[in-house]
Amino acid sequence: MKELNLKPVERIEDITPEDFYQQYVKPRKPVILKNYTKNWKAIDKWTPEYLKEIAGSHPVKLYGKWLENSPTVIEMPPVKEVPFGEYLDDLASGQESDLRIFLFNLFKLEPNLLNDFEFTPIMDGYLKDFPYLFFGCAGSDVRLHYDIDLSNVFITQFQGVKRFTLFDQSQTKYLYKFPFTTHSAVDMQNIDFEKYPALKLAQGYTCDLEHGETLFMPSGIWHYIEYLDGSYSLSLRTLSPSRLGQIQGAYNVFVVRKLDEFLNKYYKSSWSDYKLKKAIERTNEIIQEREADANK
Repeated sequence: MKELNLKPVERIEDITPEDFYQQYVKPRKPVILKNYTKNWKAIDKWTPEYLKEIAGSHPVKLYGKWLENSPTVIEMPPVKEVPFGEYLDDLASGQESDLRIFLFNLFKLEPNLLNDFEFTPIMDGYLKDFPYLFFGCAGSDVRLHYDIDLSNVFITQFQGVKRFTLFDQSQTKYLYKFPFTTHSAVDMQNIDFEKYPALKLAQGYTCDLEHGETLFMPSGIWHYIEYLDGSYSLSLRTLSPSRLGQIQGAYNVFVVRKLDEFLNKYYKSSWSDYKLKKAIERTNEIIQEREADANK
């Protein structure tokens, strides 16, 4: 992405839990773990053909491009429902499409799949009831956001390649964050730097995550995801390492999101227009302040 200030995410082989906490969890720094999955059967076993064989008849809801929804509305309605096996065929064929499956807890439908991976003991606090799968066809993307519950995420890639663009919380002031959400107004697939000039000031990370690799995304990190190929990933989560982060995450989920949903429901376009206006105003004020300081 031209004009973005990005550096590569570090890749490591093995690390002790103590070093992992000090070097990555505590400073909230992303890292790719090459050996996180070394004891997992799933890495070789979970091919599209295998998943279709054991779970292809289950209906799944497919979601389209977020810009086709109201850009300031976080909840997206599905565009259609199909058998899981039909979607896997499309994904494996390499055809380009915006259709994705997210937050899919296939393990409630097929609990035997839980035997194919482990909650790798690199840190404590795994939310073991919430392993999720994410699927996307080639060309689909996930809007720039950070997870509302402020959990840490270990995301393991299967089959193709996904590209991640990441920013830590210190960069929020440059990212045109919508009020009452954890989402950005920017279309990262086609960045309009004239409309969103502060984005040039943000400093972030980038990486291409390949089959069998695991990206550690620390609590509160902004992430934009592009499916370079049809692929899928498994997301395992742990609680925020700080008590304050856990409280803030719960507040975001049960208060902030509910308030935003209420206002979207009853004020619709006027609320949407307000959020977009404030996102641009607040962030562009940063540029004006920087320019004023530089001219002193």
